[in-house]
Amino acid sequence: MIGGGLEFVGGLRRAPRPFFVLALLAGAIASAAAQDPVRPWLDWRTVSTPNYRFHYPLQLEEWTRYAAARVESADSAIVGIVGYAPRRPVHVVVDDPFSIPNGYALPFINRPVSVWWALPADPRSDVGNYVTWGEILSVHELTHIAHLTRPSRNPFQRLVWATLPANVGPIARNAPRWVYEGYATLVEGRISGTGRPNNAWRPAILRQWAIEGRLPTYAQLSGWDDYAGGDFAYLGGSAFLEWLVQREGGSDSTLVHVWRRMTARTIRTFDGAFEGVFGNSPPMLYGRFSAQLTYDAMSANAALARAGLVEGELVQRLSWGTGDPALSPNGQRVALAVRERERPARIIVWSTAPEPRDTMAPKRVAELKKRDPEDVPDRPVTPRPKRALRTLVARNGRSFAMPRWLPDSRRMLLTRWAPRADGTLRPDLYVWDTELGGVKRLTHGAGLMHADPHPTLGEALAMQCRAGHCNIAKVDLSRGSVATLLEGNAVRSYYRPRYSPSGARFVVSVSDSGRWRLIVANRDGSDARFVDPHDGANRYDAQWLRHPSRAVSVPEEVGEEVDTLVVVSDRGGVPNLELLSVSDARSRALTRVTGAAVAPDVDPRDGSIWFLSLHSRGFDVRRVALGTPMADSVVDVTARRFGFAGARTPEPVKLVARELPESRPYGSGPRHQVWLPGGYYSADGGGGLLTIFSGDIIGRLNATLSLAGGEPGSMQGGALRGAWRKPRAALEVAALGLVTDPSEGRYPQPSADSIDAHLLQFVTALSRAHQGDSFRWRWRIGGSAGPFEPALGAGDIIRQIAFGEMSLGLQRSRGSQGVVARLNLHGTLGETDSSYGRGLATFSLETVGRDAFPLEMRATYGRIGGSPHPFELFTVGGTTTAISDSSILSQRYDMPVLPTGVARGSTLAAWRIAMPSELWRLFFEGAAAAPSTHGLRTWHRAVGLDVPFAFPPVPPAFTPSVQSRVGVAYSIDQPLKGRVRALLQMTFQP
Repeated sequence: MIGGGLEFVGGLRRAPRPFFVLALLAGAIASAAAQDPVRPWLDWRTVSTPNYRFHYPLQLEEWTRYAAARVESADSAIVGIVGYAPRRPVHVVVDDPFSIPNGYALPFINRPVSVWWALPADPRSDVGNYVTWGEILSVHELTHIAHLTRPSRNPFQRLVWATLPANVGPIARNAPRWVYEGYATLVEGRISGTGRPNNAWRPAILRQWAIEGRLPTYAQLSGWDDYAGGDFAYLGGSAFLEWLVQREGGSDSTLVHVWRRMTARTIRTFDGAFEGVFGNSPPMLYGRFSAQLTYDAMSANAALARAGLVEGELVQRLSWGTGDPALSPNGQRVALAVRERERPARIIVWSTAPEPRDTMAPKRVAELKKRDPEDVPDRPVTPRPKRALRTLVARNGRSFAMPRWLPDSRRMLLTRWAPRADGTLRPDLYVWDTELGGVKRLTHGAGLMHADPHPTLGEALAMQCRAGHCNIAKVDLSRGSVATLLEGNAVRSYYRPRYSPSGARFVVSVSDSGRWRLIVANRDGSDARFVDPHDGANRYDAQWLRHPSRAVSVPEEVGEEVDTLVVVSDRGGVPNLELLSVSDARSRALTRVTGAAVAPDVDPRDGSIWFLSLHSRGFDVRRVALGTPMADSVVDVTARRFGFAGARTPEPVKLVARELPESRPYGSGPRHQVWLPGGYYSADGGGGLLTIFSGDIIGRLNATLSLAGGEPGSMQGGALRGAWRKPRAALEVAALGLVTDPSEGRYPQPSADSIDAHLLQFVTALSRAHQGDSFRWRWRIGGSAGPFEPALGAGDIIRQIAFGEMSLGLQRSRGSQGVVARLNLHGTLGETDSSYGRGLATFSLETVGRDAFPLEMRATYGRIGGSPHPFELFTVGGTTTAISDSSILSQRYDMPVLPTGVARGSTLAAWRIAMPSELWRLFFEGAAAAPSTHGLRTWHRAVGLDVPFAFPPVPPAFTPSVQSRVGVAYSIDQPLKGRVRALLQMTFQP
């Protein structure tokens, strides 16, 4: 795992080991928003090297070919360090579903797979320094593959795991997260010469947390819930492993010895393997490492303090990932995104003036002393919390970010990741009127972020990110049209443009030859040139310095145009603010902090610079007034002086490009088969389920064969299903052989023999889903036909139906609370010895969000017209989910706590109320069926507790769609009144 977002390897925080493999198969999908949508209907291509197969959409061909040309060289370097070569070929899926940088590895021993998201990381990321994003991504993720696919040398373990659905090795099963993420990060730095081990951000975080006494404990190293807690597996883990290597004389072979001991014939835990190499336990040695790191960090702090800390004036104490401050053109207000641990971010607007003095404080102190003369009053909070003048909260679960004021100082441009119809997300631009409160969307699916409005014209500059890089584009704010000014490519990507005060020029950061540099260009993109010095430092977050008086000691202006930039520079090893002359590339240090100073913006009234300052709980907002003392000189906080509390720059391994063959159409792609066990249990009886899944790596052609068998009365039989997703509307086919004999169940109901039947159904259907900003809909149409043998009646007949379904979901939420409404409609026209029509409607309402009272409500109503066969009447009870298709058995209303047939009729009514938590749901449900609506008098109710689990297919993991439900319920009404029954439902679908 690299970057942020979805995690497969690396995302299972302190998960119990029995659930590791299941979570790996499930793809660690924590929520619907975290799914990894692979779009098989795109024009996918494949290119091969001797040991790798790359699969990618056509628009990512340039990016993929550049990375693939160097992958064999990277592979050789990785194998040389790790000491093991994985099984070949390794398949790599390249995509860009969410416009965020990321990647993950699936270290199955027999079929290793890695997924790379092509959008490059920005320079403020701890992984934001690289020669190319593809290089750093490939080294990190392929190190996971080589490291974690090392098999056990114990014959029994090898045999057992080779027969399981997921064959993973002892290191993947037993090593803590900090081990495999830290090791991949260590190798990432060794080979690339860049990456996290060689970035200013790893020492900045380790140093600042150590100075504040906030380094994670060993138990927290793999992941904790505080700010940046998940990053320490990478940052702290890699530093700890490097410290261990140095302690043992500097040879990487000591770590290889641990991996060899973990995979030996003698079965060992990670702690046992570690202690046998390093002579002490991991927690003990981590404690010594933390002590050394703290000593080095305090030494760096002392060196910086001796030179004189220049941290600016504290404007507001904040926590978590505070967004960049944006000063309004009139200098009266500042906007920024404020984030919290468990709530979505919100945009707030403050006054730039200090908050009024608390005039009531003396009175409160006097009253306190009067009540208790020996009491001590609170120390005044400095500065006082700023009052939000305006607030814009998240809408439909997605926040706004990156505010920039329009020239009128009333409206602002915002970025928000919005869903597209195919389930992916793209950043788009919005305008927020802070006085009227309205928000207007400007672009759709344009991939725009960090937009900066022109000071006088109705246009803006923005990053436009696509095809694995970010361009600089001009956006017409009246029409939403986009025109490219500076074009990126696989080796060059741009970041955070800013217009000059006159709008005649702009400045932008660019990733160039392994570092971030600054380019100034004319408004139309012409005459682009580097303006930073050739000192090897990364520079980004540039903003033009606007100052009202020439008396301020800054470099002179050139004509009418400002010549000075405020930038972030890691010169000396610490991200600090500096002033940079555009005309002669002279730089002058502005701040001197112990952590990091980033995201400067300038107040046009007084020239003061607002910025963010890193601390162990997030970012504070600070300001530096021009004319106050500047840092001027730079203190070198390097690894040579301060160990892991300082930055370093080792030599990289040169990755050699090789010639690649022409790409070829993906076709049906590489395939794999996996078997998956399951089960089901209801009041009718229980049984086992075996599914064999066959799928390709992007999910274009999937198939499942499911066999179910168990107690008499439970639904048994088999189902062969296939889904072809190359067309946008997926084609589904199935053959279902079902045996349903509820009259032989544990609690047979009167007249249950009238719905006993054996049937074979051949199903064909088309389906498609569509997603919008506040809605989702899905339709499915199809039909089925086949022989039907009822238990009662004369001989076989042909059952044939045509069905149509539509599901519509609408979401309305503000901030951390909202509601989702869903309407599901089903219609069937069929003939089973006689013609009939069946209609079914379900309406549900669900609250969502951290601050919403958890509640789910659902109501269902159905009617059947014509002369239906008894089998086609609505039937309450039992479960049909294991091998059936809900579209062809829509007359069955599942209530596993009750036996099939407790209620039957041509009219159905049902309801369900649930209170969900993060894991389980407390529910109360009931259903009734009768010949007519007026006959719905006898209800069958149950109260219980269940645990739902569902996720879609994960093509790179070669896993099908899984839905399951396990729980217990208490029956309130006859025939099982007062009884507690267990329930289990499980379905695998392609």
